[in-house]
Amino acid sequence: MARVFTLGPRQSICCLALWAGLSVAAWAQSPNTLDQTSEQIEALRAEISAMQARLASQESERDTLLDALQQAEVQIGELDRQLGALSQESRALKQELKALDAEGEQLRNAQRQRTDTIDASIQQLWVLQQGGGFRVWLGDQNPEDVARNLAYFEALIEAQQQTIAEYELGLEAVEQNRSRVAQAETALREQATAAAATKTTLTDQRATRQSTLALISQRVQDDQQRLNALERDQARLNALLDELEALAAASSPVVAAPETQLPFADTQGALAMPVVGALKNRYGARRNADIRWRGWLIAADEGKPVRAVHGGDIIYADWLRGQGLLMVIDHGEGWLSLYGQNHSLLRGVGDRVSAGDIIAKAGASGGSETSGLYFEIRHRGEPVDPGEWIRR
Repeated sequence: MARVFTLGPRQSICCLALWAGLSVAAWAQSPNTLDQTSEQIEALRAEISAMQARLASQESERDTLLDALQQAEVQIGELDRQLGALSQESRALKQELKALDAEGEQLRNAQRQRTDTIDASIQQLWVLQQGGGFRVWLGDQNPEDVARNLAYFEALIEAQQQTIAEYELGLEAVEQNRSRVAQAETALREQATAAAATKTTLTDQRATRQSTLALISQRVQDDQQRLNALERDQARLNALLDELEALAAASSPVVAAPETQLPFADTQGALAMPVVGALKNRYGARRNADIRWRGWLIAADEGKPVRAVHGGDIIYADWLRGQGLLMVIDHGEGWLSLYGQNHSLLRGVGDRVSAGDIIAKAGASGGSETSGLYFEIRHRGEPVDPGEWIRR
């Protein structure tokens, strides 16, 4: 009579006791179980080593990003300081330009006054020339007065010419000074624009690096959690292996399979689907950034019958973290088939089943988001593609 195995709250607490009482004894009867478990442990160790290497690489990448982030933030702070200094210099130059403009206006006013004075002097000379004043000075007046008047006018004209020359030189100096200040202000504006653009670029880079750093930190945290879980799994498997080795010597060989059944290795491409449903995830497809599917996830309504794909002995029928209610069938010569996330298990450890026997009901145990069956085929601990074995 078939035995139905379902897991209630008390049974969940007693998983390890069930494993030790049922699974261990049956596993110890199989000559292939120790080799398979050893190979699984070696595969787990390799996965742990790979994850440790990936963690080291991610932590190195995180350190590099932290260094770059520090450099960017220091540069941004320095650019802020430079922008403040440039702004202050620009304000000072504007004040200087205003002062130079005022000085230039004063010089231009002085030039206009001097020009008026010079024009008046020239007009007086012209009047004297047209009115005969020179003739009077030269003939009618005392020669001493004429000489004195001529010397006066010559000195006056020379003084005005010198004044004009000095003014022109001063005005030229002011214009040159204004030109230099304007050039300096233009250069300051260009520097400020370039500094602002650089600051924007660095700010964007900092934001990108912070975002990337957050992602890497999360990946490191997730991988560390997975690594911790794998290490706990390995410890449990090591304990199981020790117990199996202790019991192996006292266990009797497994009864040979019926002669009418072909060896599992000869059934490639001829096995029936374990449950009727559509493939949701295939072997080798990416499960997340770091993990690929090692079997099939077959969509199926809760309660649909799950059938053994080939005859063999049930060596595990219990709840397993990540797989929910799991059944494992040993088909001999290192071949195993795994049936996970079941709603209930209908057969137990030690039972012998034939191809097509109903062994469980599909479901969503183990935290699965959708109802169905997770199915794997393994050979000597290594997962193989079910697509090469299942007839569809």
